[in-house]
Amino acid sequence: MAIEIAPVKKETSSKGIFVLIFPIIALLVCFGVYFYFSQMVLPPKKLEMNKLNLELTSIERTDVATKEAEIDMAAKYISDFKILFEGNPKASVFFGVFQQWAHPKIVYSDFSFDIVERTISMKGRTSGFQNVMQQIAVLDKESTVESYEITNVGLAESGGVTFNLDLILKPEILK
Repeated sequence: MAIEIAPVKKETSSKGIFVLIFPIIALLVCFGVYFYFSQMVLPPKKLEMNKLNLELTSIERTDVATKEAEIDMAAKYISDFKILFEGNPKASVFFGVFQQWAHPKIVYSDFSFDIVERTISMKGRTSGFQNVMQQIAVLDKESTVESYEITNVGLAESGGVTFNLDLILKPEILK
């Protein structure tokens, strides 16, 4: 008796083919979805982000230009004050005295100083009417002020209070 050894052919089942083909199809679908989103959905968002970034940088540039203009204006005022302060010793005396009785929450600007008449006109700006009332109380008690007048008291567009202050100083202060 002879035994014949021959390879046995196995029948391939549909489960084996399905297990082999399904991951390949799933992989192709994942790649397709990825490329669809990366090419069709995300680029408009990238363009929108680039546009917003461009707007933001242009806004920052205008802010910088605005701040530079404000700094230039402040430098001009400081230069003018330096000329006034160094060039007129009588005005220098006034500013030293004025600093002692000026309200700390009031910002004064637009000084006009007439030495002959001893009159000083300026504009004031503060956050509220209470500060103006406190400044009036200080001026009432100040011995170097002969008289004063506060006019044009009103609300500023920025939310604060603005007013004009005219002072007449006693003659001994400017000697």
